[in-house]
Amino acid sequence: MITKFSEALRLLRRHLGLFSAIILTIWLPGNILINYIAHNVEGTSDVGFMNLTMWIAAIFGPIYIGALVYSLFQIKSGRAVTYKEAMAVGLRKWGSLFAARFVAGMLIGLGFIALIIPGIILAVRYSLLDAAVILENKGTSESRARSTDLTIGRRWQIFGATILLFIPFMILSFAIYLPLGFFESLNIMPVKIVLDCILDIAYAVIQIVIFLFYWESIQNQKCAEPAAGAYGMPGADRSPVDSL
Repeated sequence: MITKFSEALRLLRRHLGLFSAIILTIWLPGNILINYIAHNVEGTSDVGFMNLTMWIAAIFGPIYIGALVYSLFQIKSGRAVTYKEAMAVGLRKWGSLFAARFVAGMLIGLGFIALIIPGIILAVRYSLLDAAVILENKGTSESRARSTDLTIGRRWQIFGATILLFIPFMILSFAIYLPLGFFESLNIMPVKIVLDCILDIAYAVIQIVIFLFYWESIQNQKCAEPAAGAYGMPGADRSPVDSL
């Protein structure tokens, strides 16, 4: 778990420009919209801002998430990847990922209604769904089954990693906004937009760690499977993204 966290930080640091560009393609205009409403529209509650953030993440999030997952796979495979290439994949796979995430989200939500624990279980089982859709072209139901299969033997690790990473992220969120309460001159729209964008980029660490669980799983499966290519089986040397 610590190894994955360290690798996620290393990947983010080495590819900060690419990852930031991918993330901010969605969240820079999103943060501008949210902060504009906060500063110019009276009567909007915190719940309203939370709902707006959730809508942006739900509708447009699959674009940057798809691009990020594709970029990570290319990087881990030792291949170069450009912003244009990554975003093209994110846009092309938007519909599939949106549908898969929407159905999975509904099931997870029903699980949380049913005494919370079933929702947590489903959230962990479906945590690798994004990679299954983007990299393996799985459909709405197939991606859930594939994610469930890939998480076998790693579910407690995924759950633990998510909790351990979420805590420092919340601490960072508190710390980064704390000065705004003491210095009125900082409590302005441009500063808040910048801080929101910094947090969106920082959150990528959690997303990268989740991808690393996917990467570890497929590498272990490759080691466990026979060397099919040696027997001339078609498709044995193809990577999950060759059909993109």
